[in-house]
Amino acid sequence: LAVVGGALGILFGIVTSRTLTKPLNVLAVTADAIGAGQWNRRVEAEGTTETRSLADSFNTMVDQLQRNEMLRRNLVADVAHELRTPITALQANIYAILDDAYPMTKDEIAGLYEQTRMLSRLVKDLHELSQAESGQLALDRQPSNFSETLGELIAPFRTVAESKGVRLEIDIPAQLPLVSVDEERFNQVMHNLLSNALRYTPDGGTITIRVRAAAETLQIAVHDTGEGIQPEHLPNVFERFYRADYARSRKTGGMGLGLAIAKAIVEAHDGVIRVSSSG
Repeated sequence: LAVVGGALGILFGIVTSRTLTKPLNVLAVTADAIGAGQWNRRVEAEGTTETRSLADSFNTMVDQLQRNEMLRRNLVADVAHELRTPITALQANIYAILDDAYPMTKDEIAGLYEQTRMLSRLVKDLHELSQAESGQLALDRQPSNFSETLGELIAPFRTVAESKGVRLEIDIPAQLPLVSVDEERFNQVMHNLLSNALRYTPDGGTITIRVRAAAETLQIAVHDTGEGIQPEHLPNVFERFYRADYARSRKTGGMGLGLAIAKAIVEAHDGVIRVSSSG
């Protein structure tokens, strides 16, 4: 009887062991497959509570890895696309000079210089964006009076707005609480938002900057009377290199990184940035 009991105990132990190790073996095989690039592989949540929890965590991790890999590939493709135009222009003009095809005038040299500035700006923006998205963007946060900061920032935009016949209205309470912010980075965000607003607001339009204090935070809104953004484009406006109107943005010099950088800077300050449109 003892022998039978022992045999049953061993058999039970083997069955239990296999029941516990099977999900782990499946997990290991799936991990190897994903490492080989099979991003569609997932594991089924089965077995004990612990193994099901492990499977769910594993699948969530793979989803994030797959998304990061997609972003990486898209970034490489986008950067290659953005670099192609200025590099092609530089190569063609420099080759023409070497071939004595035509003498260079100052206007043509200025065009080449502008292409190098575009490349430099693209590299700088990509570096800042990568730092922000990886949580390595250095911030020098100091208590700031937004009434004074916004006033100084808006001054040069007012001149540009007046030259276009655009009204620039400011709605800021007289007293605002001090907030901890990197003023240089904040100015970068506001510069981007105001530049976009001025670019797409027609002559005779209005741009309104509204600030409100709420629950130890500041809510800053930039509203313009431009044509707006179609609903299908709204979820993507903060994505890198995204353009709702590619041709128009290219013509006006936008590279599709400004709003992505603005979003990264705001989030680095533990803030939130959103967009809405009636267009």
